Amino acid sequence: MCISAVLNSQALLANQVRDTQINLDGRLDEAAWQSASQFRRFYQVVPATLTVHTDKVHARVFSDKSGIYIGVVNYQDEASRQKQFNIQDAFMQAEFNRIVVDFAGDGSGAYEFAVTLGGGTQDAVLTPQLTKDSDWDGDWQSATFEAADFWSAEVFIPWHTVSFYNPAHRADSAQGEIGVSVQLYDLSKNYIYANQKQTTSNSDFYLGMPKLKSAIPQHSQLSFVPYVSHQQHFAAQAADNSDSDAGFDLFYKPSHHQKWSVAVNPDFGQVDSDEVDINYSAVETLRSDKRPFFTQDIGVFSVQALQDTKLIHTRRIGAGSDDGSEFITPIDLATRFVHQGETIQVGAFAVKENDLDSDAGKRFYAARAKYRQKHWQSGVLATYTDRPWLARNAKTVAWDSQYQSATWSFQGALLASQVEQHSEQTGNGVSMQLGYQFSPNTTVEGRYLKLNDHFDNSDLGYAQRNNWQYSEAKFSHAINTQSDWLSRIKHSLTLRYEADNDGLKLPARQAYLSQWLLASGGQVDLHLDRVSGGWQDNIGRNSQAFEVPGNWETRVMYISPYIGKFSWAASFEYDREGFAGSAQQYAVDLTWLPHPNWTLKFNNFYRTGDGWLMASDTDQVTQYERDFFVNKIQVSSLITDKLEFSSTLEWAVLEARSDQVFALQDHQRQLLHNVDTSFEDRRLSSQFKLRYRMGALSDLFLVYRRGAAVGDSLPRGQIGTQAWLESAKQLWQAPMQDSVLVKVRYKF
Repeated sequence: MCISAVLNSQALLANQVRDTQINLDGRLDEAAWQSASQFRRFYQVVPATLTVHTDKVHARVFSDKSGIYIGVVNYQDEASRQKQFNIQDAFMQAEFNRIVVDFAGDGSGAYEFAVTLGGGTQDAVLTPQLTKDSDWDGDWQSATFEAADFWSAEVFIPWHTVSFYNPAHRADSAQGEIGVSVQLYDLSKNYIYANQKQTTSNSDFYLGMPKLKSAIPQHSQLSFVPYVSHQQHFAAQAADNSDSDAGFDLFYKPSHHQKWSVAVNPDFGQVDSDEVDINYSAVETLRSDKRPFFTQDIGVFSVQALQDTKLIHTRRIGAGSDDGSEFITPIDLATRFVHQGETIQVGAFAVKENDLDSDAGKRFYAARAKYRQKHWQSGVLATYTDRPWLARNAKTVAWDSQYQSATWSFQGALLASQVEQHSEQTGNGVSMQLGYQFSPNTTVEGRYLKLNDHFDNSDLGYAQRNNWQYSEAKFSHAINTQSDWLSRIKHSLTLRYEADNDGLKLPARQAYLSQWLLASGGQVDLHLDRVSGGWQDNIGRNSQAFEVPGNWETRVMYISPYIGKFSWAASFEYDREGFAGSAQQYAVDLTWLPHPNWTLKFNNFYRTGDGWLMASDTDQVTQYERDFFVNKIQVSSLITDKLEFSSTLEWAVLEARSDQVFALQDHQRQLLHNVDTSFEDRRLSSQFKLRYRMGALSDLFLVYRRGAAVGDSLPRGQIGTQAWLESAKQLWQAPMQDSVLVKVRYKF
């Protein structure tokens, strides 16, 4: 009864807010659609033949005081199209329409919305550099309709969904320009048709977006999103049998171009678990963040530097406490303000973690200012992190610029850091990327990243490493064919050079890739890589650098067509690795679609070889014989129109038998005898989730999680003596994590 009342009140609210009488059912039969702006010419953009089609897709767009309406009619007969539901932001294995909207119409950023035949959705933020961030979840609605010779989609995006500059925000109903790009993905052939000649892989995508005049009214919005959660723990290792939590997000927009946000104790990934990650390298795994406070207006604070280098990595906020007492540190308060003007864009945020009993909570601050014109923009980002328990504070600054034209693109950033802890350490870096587009099928790019050995952005940001010079040149060329069995061949050649700031040449990958898009919709990839020899100076455990030889890597992969109830992909890789070893790698991904509302995926990965190098101690490196296996089973379904089910079971086994152990002295290897560093690592993680969707940012979750991990140093002869399935059974029977979570959030 409570749920029914909420849904009824929400339906009334939707009718009150929406100005035009559109019944969102996918049919496009209301009178308002007849006077909408129309797109009838669509270009084939994948493969990029740019042939014109007037019989594939028709699109209509109009707006009112409530927001933007996009209607798309896709002329695909019933026998050739695939209908399948996908969980939000998951892979879409169905026919789908992708819509990109540049609300400001000036290329300062855009938002992507996708809807499948089957009801699945995706949404994401597009930065000015055309990179995509799928963590963002927006407030929008969609519906689809099927007929014998076509299917259609209706999408409604309220004005309040995003923050953007309106050129006439001081006058009601004044005209502003909005960029709208519409695509149809034809699953049977892997073809894409669009109402513009560019895709997001082209530097002039924003410049080529069709623009529409739209009356954008004055609009203010206040959204309050509280949540309450309760978690019951059953594992013997749990410190507490249960815990409850509550918090809220508050969003206020006095107008379209301004937004103030406040969060009190936002949840830290309570609903979705991270994937199993067995990572023994010195490079940290980069994680995503789905907390609403940190995903909203994320593009404002984006500074694009190469190799995932970030000054703001929001997973740092609310992570483990500095004294090690908390795996997740509660956030007492977070606030953010964003203003987007015609040429000036500014933003700032501040976050205070809970002090805990030991004063181990952290403080985070960031400020951003950016100036933009049609073809270029430039800005500054500054961050400050205070860590009282460590008596440490850190500052970072970036000055970034971007330019794009029909053929040229450039992104650059100057980076600096200053860390004070007992003494002061100042570092710097530079990132540059230059691209030239000869044609939609031919591009060349150059990249350069340099971070000196004192650059440190780890308090709030992310970097693979410092003390690094990374150079890359890449050439890509596609040949489109019209044969009965082949649609496109795409070649790419990548040349890299890497060194540290002491002049040591590091191993670098020279890569050739050939992709064959088959007329059947399948794809074949051929890889041939040469990893040049050099100095390994980042193996971990503060070990000194040592030389490694050059090696070759080869890989072939086949991806079947996505149509039908069963699809699959398989790859085989043969590598030379380590000092004189080799490895074989196998991967098989199977997808079964027994019903349009059900998807089952089985992913299997296995790598075996005798040349895996790892630091087993300071100035000690071991070459291992290892077997690494990962099995992942995913199930997703739409039980009712509002109720979704998803589950993930992931199981990983690493067996490492030490083959040769070396001591590092004066950068030389010395073989050690009678030293055994063998070990095993076995992990299991599972999650079963029911989600009842009441609206945007309004959900009821019921989640069960169970998992365990066991790592042991064992004599070489005892490695692998236990059957893998038996070890998985033991991990399941003796869980370290065993809990049920109930969470409800609702947007008012």
